[in-house]
Order: sequence, then structure tokens, then C-alpha cells
Amino acid sequence: MPGLDMHRSRFAGLLLALALAGCEYLTPGKVPEPPPLVPTLYPDKYKSDIAEFMRTYLNNPTKVKDATIGQPVLKPVAGMPHYVTCVRYNPRDSANRYEGEHTNFVVFLGGKIAQFLPADPEVCGGLNYQRYPEIESMVP
Repeated sequence: MPGLDMHRSRFAGLLLALALAGCEYLTPGKVPEPPPLVPTLYPDKYKSDIAEFMRTYLNNPTKVKDATIGQPVLKPVAGMPHYVTCVRYNPRDSANRYEGEHTNFVVFLGGKIAQFLPADPEVCGGLNYQRYPEIESMVP
């Protein structure tokens, strides 16, 4: 069957072409470089990003009260400038009792949350705080 041999030949040629095309991407230097990370990129979605993180961070993310958040500011962290902010809130424990005020220090890298740490008085004391209803109305 000459027609079958022709189809096999074309199929083999197509497979060879695809394999060679794939090798181009596996060759060192041919993989596109990711865009460079800009450490000082402003965290545009800082409120929603922190709220989403806290939904998994808190043992009981419902009915958090007295929540405030500072406007992100550029400050040195380990000698390098990063956007940072602080969050103040009163969460409930697993028995639905309020625990008292907590404050966390948030460090951003490239506009995304890099660290969520206990409060740093040097950073958190000088921020301009505003109400933070996004975490007061969270649901698990």
C-alpha cells in the first residue's frame, strides 16, 4: 500500500520536526528569562492580599474586630528598601473568644507579601492607619 507508507513517512517527519522544535526550548540560553524582580514595586492589592493570607493564617477568621491597616511605606529591611505595613486586629480563638489586640508587620517584595511577622515597634508606630473592614467581614 503506497498510500500508507506515504502517511507514515509524513507522520515520522512531523514527529521529527516537533522533537527538534522542542529541543530549541531545552537548549541552555534559549529559555526566556523571567522578568526581573523589582523589590520596590508598590503593593497595589495589599489590602486584599493580606485579607486572603489572613483567612488561612487565623485559627478562626470570622468576626475579627477592631481591624486597622497602615498605608504601605518604603523602609529599609535588612539594609534593602521594601514596602512594609502593619495590621492591627482582635481575632477570635477556636472557642469564639476574643484574644485581644494583635499587630503584625508585613514585608512586600515585588508587590507581593514576602513576610508576615510579629509587630516591629519602629515600623508600626509611625504608620497612617485606617479601618480595615476586609478582614472584619471574612468568612472561612
